[in-house]
Parts: sequence; C-alpha cells; structure tokens
Amino acid sequence: MTILKRSLHTTSKALARNRQIPLVIKAPIAPTANNIKVSDDHPLWQFFNDKKYLRKYNEIDTVGRPWNIPELRRKSFNDLHSLWYSCLKERNILARETHLLTAEIDQPDRNFLEASDKIRETMWKIRHVLSERYHQQENARLDAEQKERLLEEFEEFYLKGTKEEESELQEALKRLQFAAFGISEIITENTVDKYFIQGLRYIANLKIKRYAPESELSPIQDVGEAFILFHAEANKQDIDQQLLTIKKFREDGISVNRESEIDHIKAYIERLTQN
Repeated sequence: MTILKRSLHTTSKALARNRQIPLVIKAPIAPTANNIKVSDDHPLWQFFNDKKYLRKYNEIDTVGRPWNIPELRRKSFNDLHSLWYSCLKERNILARETHLLTAEIDQPDRNFLEASDKIRETMWKIRHVLSERYHQQENARLDAEQKERLLEEFEEFYLKGTKEEESELQEALKRLQFAAFGISEIITENTVDKYFIQGLRYIANLKIKRYAPESELSPIQDVGEAFILFHAEANKQDIDQQLLTIKKFREDGISVNRESEIDHIKAYIERLTQN
C-alpha cells in the first residue's frame, strides 16, 4: 500500500512538470504621475510650486515689483540672507518651468521671464546692500593714531554734555561706535571681532564715567561686564543697577577668559536673538 501511494505521488509531479502553461504578455505600464509615488518631503519638490508640474500663465505674479535698495537697507543680515534664498528658490522653479515651456511650445511665456527678471533684480540689490555694509565697516576702521585722537575728543565731548543734550549725546555715541569700532546699533548685524570687543570696553567705561563716576568698579576690562554696560540704558539709575550685577559677578568669581572673549560674546548674542 505504501509503495502504491509513493508511485501515484511521483507520477503526479512528473505530469505537472510536463504540462505546458500558457505565457500571457501584458502591455507595459507607462510611467506617469499616477503610478509613481514620491515622499512629501523629497528635496526635489523644492523645484515645484505647490507640487504643480507647471503653473498656468495667470498663476504667475505679474503685479509685484522688485525690492528697492532703501527697503533692503532696513533689513538685518539674517533677513537679507532669508530673502536671498527665497528668491533663489523661486528662480529655480521658474527656470524649470521655462525649460518645460521651451521644450513643449518652443517659446516660454513672457510672464515667466518677467517674473524671473524681477527676482534677479532683487537679488542684485541685496548684494549691493551687503557690499555697502562691508565697505562701510572697512572704511570705519580708522588707523590707530586717528582713532585714539578721535576717542579722546569724543570722551571729552560726551562727559561735558548737559542733561538737555542727552538725546544728542546718545545719537553721537551710536555714530562713534560704528565709525571707530564698526558696531551697529542692530546687534545681530555685527561681526564679533577684536574691534567689537574694544568698542564694548570703551563704551562701558565711558558710561561709568558719565553716570557713575564714583564707582570703584571701573575701569572695566572683563568683556562680559562690558557687554552688560553696553546694553544698559544711558541713565544713572540703570547704570547703577548693572554695576550691582557686575559686583555680584566679581564676588562669585564669574568672569570671561581673554582667550574665549569672542566666542563668549557670539554665544551671548545668539541667545539674545533666540529670545
């Protein structure tokens, strides 16, 4: 009985091997947007506007204008940086769409070309403003002899100023700090370097001499203490309050090492901008 079962089993397998199974050839599936899946966060989506293959002519902005230079001058460095890359992204999208139109109808629509030209003009003006700031900063760094004489003259002017001239004194101080040290009143636009550090110390000690001449804490050498006074309001009450903070720092042994001054101030400014 066992032999019979094995024989039947072996025979059925042999028949199955010899049976011809018909081969059905299906038509190929052409690749289209309907059968290709792309993740929503794929980086190439950056070259599409709202994930559209091609925008319609009336979807292109034909009303807007390029940014002008006075508007861009009021922007911080971070704002200009963000605007530049927004423009670059939109120009890449327009370049892809223009290429598609050229391939399909042999001539791109004028709306696409004009939109790209307006964005390119904005990007040129951003570079112009950044170039202005660079040259202003370089030209503001006077040679050592001129700077020393300028600072001595300004200190005399600042300390002799009356209460009625307070507003004028503070405006003059803003101009001086930029001319001599390249320090902008917009803190995020500053390059923290040795000139910036020198300026912090000069301004800190200048405020003490005017608003708290009796203080035993001057001269200020620690850059952390100088930064506190640099940000202090130009009046006796606020300067006295900040001097109490500095006194507490000294009692607690808190100070900034000379070798790490620039890194320390950079980190402090970054925290200020995040808050």
